[in-house]
Amino acid sequence: MTPATLSGPSRSAQLSEGIPRPFWALLLGTFITKAGSFVMPLLFVYLSQARNLPLPLAGAITSLYGLGSLFGSFLGGIMADRFGRRFTMLASLLVGAAFLLVLGLSVELWQLALATFLMGLTADAYRPASQALVADIVPPKHQMKAFGLQYWAINLGFTFASVIGGYMAKRNFGALFIGDAITTLVLAFIVWKAIPESRPEPAPGHPQHPPPAGNALTPFTDAKYAPFLFLNFLVALLFFQHLSSLPEDMRLKGLTTEEFGLSIAANGLLIVLFQPLATRLASGHSKARVLALAAALTGLGFGLTTFATSLPTYALTVAIWTWGEILFAPVNASIVATLSPTHLRGRYQGAFTITWSLAAMAAPLIGSSLIPVVGHRALWLGCGAVGLAVALAHLTLSSRALPKEPLTE
Repeated sequence: MTPATLSGPSRSAQLSEGIPRPFWALLLGTFITKAGSFVMPLLFVYLSQARNLPLPLAGAITSLYGLGSLFGSFLGGIMADRFGRRFTMLASLLVGAAFLLVLGLSVELWQLALATFLMGLTADAYRPASQALVADIVPPKHQMKAFGLQYWAINLGFTFASVIGGYMAKRNFGALFIGDAITTLVLAFIVWKAIPESRPEPAPGHPQHPPPAGNALTPFTDAKYAPFLFLNFLVALLFFQHLSSLPEDMRLKGLTTEEFGLSIAANGLLIVLFQPLATRLASGHSKARVLALAAALTGLGFGLTTFATSLPTYALTVAIWTWGEILFAPVNASIVATLSPTHLRGRYQGAFTITWSLAAMAAPLIGSSLIPVVGHRALWLGCGAVGLAVALAHLTLSSRALPKEPLTE
């Protein structure tokens, strides 16, 4: 009898338990495409530095990505429920790769604005379908683990993308668009070859008449789900300051785009190293308490950015809000899967993604508008205050509304 048998299943066996083969194919494709996701993290930098747009205008165009993402999330959720997860994912990836190249070739202001909007629309039509697929094929008791693995793969790829993208941005911005499009097509090929359709169908001989209740607006009127969406939007609003306000803050303090890439790479690296540990530490605690801690850490990390002046100090603030991200991302995903009715799973996932889309749209507008008026210090301190307010709301409101079962690894 081996030691692994005596002490129980090995760690690898525990990791793979309950996870079907299509999930692993999706995980591989997710890592590949995220390792090539060069454009979005550096979009604000590209517009303000490579295209020499004024700061408010660069912020406005960057916000169009969020506007496109908002419509894409809404449309993607509906398509995932109506036409299937696989079809929606393929359509989003194939069209999205084309719009990445269009943005890279755009010169006129209207072209940059339209291409940015369409890129956001196609990119986030994919997400509700992807998340719904995971909820479809992974048993509920293993979903927290599956979403954690997916989140880990995303950030492992993001770490590579941040370092490579920051390096390439100093030399040839055009290569970023080509590389991003190629890796997007790689994921589309994997979905085509290895991912089956997973949308639940009515049982044979039991047609659903009348159709189950619910529509595209149901998630926003759900008494338990709507407050959760609003609080997630506030945290996401803080999080997206790292794509607009943070690079400008670093530039004003004399740091380069390469140093910005390195500081953001710390985000992905920490997630890769510590996310599995964080999942184990959160096990046994209520979802509301974990989300409260995550919101407080996110606010604290961005609030302390006001004191950062060098690459190490910026990396330290990134590390603090990264711990907030490590805690809230997989927990949020499991909450969405738990609260979603099966026949509206795509729409509920789409509504959740919309909160991120709204934040992606609002964050650069808020940052680029406030900074000239109140300065970076007030913006960062305001981020800290919002994070603490959301933490308090989770401890009071969410503790009563969210599922009471403690988290499991």
